[in-house]
Amino acid sequence: MIVRDRTVPLGGPGIRSVLAMLLLEPNQVVSLDRIVDVLWAHEPPASARTMVQGYVSRLRQRLTEAGVPAYIATTPPGYRMVVDESLIDVTVARALLAEAPGLPAASRVKLLDEANALWRGPALADLGGRVSAPELTELRLAILEARFDAQLELGRHHEIIGELTQLIDAQPFRERLVAQLMLALYRADRRATALEAYQRFAHRAAEELGMDPGPQLRELHARVLRDDSALLAPTPEPVITPKIGVLVPAQLPRAPSGFAGREEELDWLSRLLPPGETAAIGILAGQAGVGKTALAVLWAHRVAGAFPDGQLFASMRGFDPQHTPVRAADVLTQFLLALGVAIDDVPLELDDRAALFRSILADRRVLVVLDDARDAEQIHPLLPAGSSSFVLVTSRIRLDGLVARTGAKMLTLGTLGPDAAESLIEHMAGTPAHPTEREQRRRLARLCGYLPLALRIAAARLAGNPQWTVEDLVTELTDERSRLGALDLEEVDASVRAALDVTHRALGSELAATVRYLGLFPGTRISPRPVAALCDTDHETARRRLRALAGSFVVSETSRDVFVMHDLVRLHAQEIADSDLSTSDKVDAARRLLRYYLAGAELARELLRTGTVEEPAGFVGLASAQEAAEWIHQEWANLLAVVESGPDEDEDVIRLARLAAEFSAGTRALGPAALSRLVRLVV
Repeated sequence: MIVRDRTVPLGGPGIRSVLAMLLLEPNQVVSLDRIVDVLWAHEPPASARTMVQGYVSRLRQRLTEAGVPAYIATTPPGYRMVVDESLIDVTVARALLAEAPGLPAASRVKLLDEANALWRGPALADLGGRVSAPELTELRLAILEARFDAQLELGRHHEIIGELTQLIDAQPFRERLVAQLMLALYRADRRATALEAYQRFAHRAAEELGMDPGPQLRELHARVLRDDSALLAPTPEPVITPKIGVLVPAQLPRAPSGFAGREEELDWLSRLLPPGETAAIGILAGQAGVGKTALAVLWAHRVAGAFPDGQLFASMRGFDPQHTPVRAADVLTQFLLALGVAIDDVPLELDDRAALFRSILADRRVLVVLDDARDAEQIHPLLPAGSSSFVLVTSRIRLDGLVARTGAKMLTLGTLGPDAAESLIEHMAGTPAHPTEREQRRRLARLCGYLPLALRIAAARLAGNPQWTVEDLVTELTDERSRLGALDLEEVDASVRAALDVTHRALGSELAATVRYLGLFPGTRISPRPVAALCDTDHETARRRLRALAGSFVVSETSRDVFVMHDLVRLHAQEIADSDLSTSDKVDAARRLLRYYLAGAELARELLRTGTVEEPAGFVGLASAQEAAEWIHQEWANLLAVVESGPDEDEDVIRLARLAAEFSAGTRALGPAALSRLVRLVV
């Protein structure tokens, strides 16, 4: 390893392989099991895990001794190389390649030479074949091809003939290289040799692949045959326009840093990969801020090598507050251009574009990532028909229609586990937690509801304000009235409140009104009948609305007709209720809810005493002593919350408090705070 032009000795191929795996996925967790599988080709010795731990220990020692500005963190279920990615050669090379387009030819050559110089031989050559990274080879070829185009534009055709010839020996089916060699030879007055290069490629492609050269390479061949003098003039246009089968799109956004957890979800996605009769489709659905895009992009980078024909990515803007959802026709145009279709050849009609897209991908293995989808109708025209491709969709709503129509597999993404949440905070904050701060960080993760967006914002505040301690932030977040405000950053896309606002605005008027009233609900266990009382509707309508809200992840249905709200979503609903409902609306809704629980408690007491009632109250839905006992058990916390939130002097509140005290004496134990409240009201 070379750091600041200084060679740092590492040791044997085992240690170097572990370092390579960690650096290929910087700031990401690489599981111990995966390291073992790669090092020993799925046949590890009994001591494999111990050996890997030894490699990591020695790597840490070498990095510390050499003063390398990076460290290896133990992050379950494996290890994470914490490093500034701008120090890694491959990151620098990608940046230089991205910077080159649009610059003068001489400047492009200089930049691309600098990028190419970062390779000091074949990638990962000293690892004995244990670790492979085909994306590094593809990156270097893209750099070289772009440099050859710039050199041809500068008239340096003599200089590149030898290098091109050697590259084609190693990459015989790369048409862009063949075209560049043909043009360089033609401009060097070696027309016959240029034609021989074409014939050699055409013969080998037919013999080994059973295919002919592409149309643009054939056109270049025809122009050389007829001695087209226009080829002699250097031109800023590429030697061969990227075309289907030549250009391999690589559109994935940068992989997220600080990723933690989600091993089960990553495994679930990978199990979808084996091809069937049609393209496999996976859906990641979940509430705003839960990390759907981060998971999709990270996994896509990990499996990109399994899709040699490219990776396509589109943000569908289904829930973008600044833009309308993207039309499928526009995404198809974007994809067709990326696959090498000329703009003039893109069909006008949506169906024709979709048909061409399916035709191009029919025999290719392409990964298609469609992020932030609005609904199934937006996605359906973008689905390949071939069995070798894979489509991954993310959305803030359940795409049950897409599952029904296509057989797609859907995974609902929940919040992070406590350990992964703490790891995310530690990485984003930039410093390992001091033992005395460990409990505070656990509290911070809990107050963020283990929601990845909230965790990242909290960690960013710690990193950006060194004078703030974890305890300071915990104190601020403990106050529910200011919690959402504390999880806002200046950027609108880095705000929990803004993310939840987008989801709320996407709801229809009926569901949005229901959320406003849910903001008044004082308990945590939500069911249709209390919601019917709040919203002044019948319980079947309330059930339908709750299930529709579950489809948008505003609530979650934990069991039949039992719903809960994430803490941050609950606080957001309270803000909406405070701003959108009048005082009289709030008073009337609270009164309806109080009367529901009072009617239920009185009916439950009567059923427990006598076993029957003369007129079963359909409003509450209890008809037997067993149902009454179950209702008290299930609604107990909510009943106490209604008492706690009501005014002390209200007669209905006092009646409900007395009933709660009666139930408590017979069936339940109360905590000190609740008991004190009931005693005060009853007395």
